[in-house]
Amino acid sequence: MANDTIDAEDVDLDAETAQTRVKRRGAAIRSAPTQRKRPSGTTARAAVAPKKQVAARAGGNRTVIVLAGLLALFVAATGFFGFHYFTAPDDSAAARTQVAQVASDYAVKLSSFDYRDLDKNRQAITAMSTEDFGKKYDEMVKALTEIVSNGKGVATAEVTHAAVESLDGDKATAVLFVNQKARNVVAPDGKSQPYRMVVKLQHHDGRWLVDDVQTV
Repeated sequence: MANDTIDAEDVDLDAETAQTRVKRRGAAIRSAPTQRKRPSGTTARAAVAPKKQVAARAGGNRTVIVLAGLLALFVAATGFFGFHYFTAPDDSAAARTQVAQVASDYAVKLSSFDYRDLDKNRQAITAMSTEDFGKKYDEMVKALTEIVSNGKGVATAEVTHAAVESLDGDKATAVLFVNQKARNVVAPDGKSQPYRMVVKLQHHDGRWLVDDVQTV
């Protein structure tokens, strides 16, 4: 009987101890701080991605607007300068070179002659002149033919310097320095004569023609 009583008490103590442990665990669980679950890296990136996409689209739209504005400005500038280029007088270096070449060639032909063939340069000079100045040249040749023939005059010439003084649309003026060497019965050994020539030209049918010549 004594053994049975001891065993019962032991059982009661064990039961009480177990119950106490359960209560303590429950209290510990209730007193523990609640931890919030943090979002994973994938979830965070997914939340940020739409904002970045919206910002990217906004930036892209601004870029498109800026590029469109620059393109419109470029087209307008191209149209303006293209119109100005094709309608403005041709005052380019190439046009000035052409004027200087025509004036120089004309000056050499006009200042060179040989009493044995006074018509040698006549056709070329007439072809390089405007209609009005061509007529003046013919009158000059007729007036000098007898003098040159009687004096047995021969002359050669070279242009030492040529410059375009002005170029305005279809009109131009060139200044040339010409060195002429002439001989005749009075000066059989020849004599050099430098002089300055002012040549006025007009652009007609794609060509520069001489409209006036003056020696100074």
